Amino acid sequence: MTGGLNTGLSVTWPVGITLEEWADALITDFSSFGAYSPLTDPDKWQDWASQYNRATNLIEDFPDPYGFDKTEWREWAERFVQSTL
Repeated sequence: MTGGLNTGLSVTWPVGITLEEWADALITDFSSFGAYSPLTDPDKWQDWASQYNRATNLIEDFPDPYGFDKTEWREWAERFVQSTL
């Protein structure tokens, strides 16, 4: 399932997939907006997620990944996708 900005961006929902699978999907989802680094260490997902802050010109309410516990990646991811709708 995907959500999307009115710019044609379609963002994969983090449902039924792992953090690593979702991270890989985001690279594809955002490919037309620049190059994004892959997630190489799931324990550092917050550092990885912060690179999407560059897309805040598209996303008004970018959720701060450091505002979430390291175990709450899915909650952050859902808020991130909701912010693109």
